[in-house]
This record gives sequence, structure tokens and C-alpha cells, in this order.
Amino acid sequence: MMATMGYITPEVTGKLPGFLSPSAGLKFADIPNGLAAVSKVPVAGWAQIAAYFGFVEFSGGFDDYKTGTPGDYGFKVLTSSDPEEKTKKLSAELANGRLAMMAIIGMFFQD
Repeated sequence: MMATMGYITPEVTGKLPGFLSPSAGLKFADIPNGLAAVSKVPVAGWAQIAAYFGFVEFSGGFDDYKTGTPGDYGFKVLTSSDPEEKTKKLSAELANGRLAMMAIIGMFFQD
């Protein structure tokens, strides 16, 4: 769902000011939207993105799948303490995630 917002937001609000890669003289405004950006971002930039993803994944801990339901962090505002209501909300979230996947693929296809 975040991917669709990341895809749409730069087109609506504009790009960030400044440089993506000062050593290469590459500005944020020089990077196209969508899949065309993949070939424009330097390899070091992709390495930084991969390193950050790894940090986020590994800093969260691995005991979640052993101690409870994955993704259930006890924040009852979004879910519920009632099992039936919780199942309903989690099913809606799953359906919305699938819809977002179809939306981003449609955006890729449109480019």
C-alpha cells in the first residue's frame, strides 16, 4: 500500500530538492518516476537501500513467530480483543493489501 503512495506522491507534490548523489551530480529531480528509476539510481544507492531493509528486518527480533501471531503487536486500536472482530479486520487488511498490489502493477503497466 505504501508503494502506491510512493509512486503517486512525487507526481502530485514534486520531487525533493537537493542531490541524490552529490559525487555523480545526480539530483532527485533527474530521477524519473516508476520503474524507469531503477536504472538511474547508482549501485551504491541500491546497496544502501538493501542494507536499511536488512537492518529493519533483523532488528525486529525473530521470536515473534514462536511467541504469537506474526504481525500482532498488541495494538488493539487497529485490531480487536474480540476474536471474531479481529478476524474480520485482518481479512479486510489482507484484501486491501491485495488490492494495493493490483494497483501498483496497474501503475507499472501504465508507464
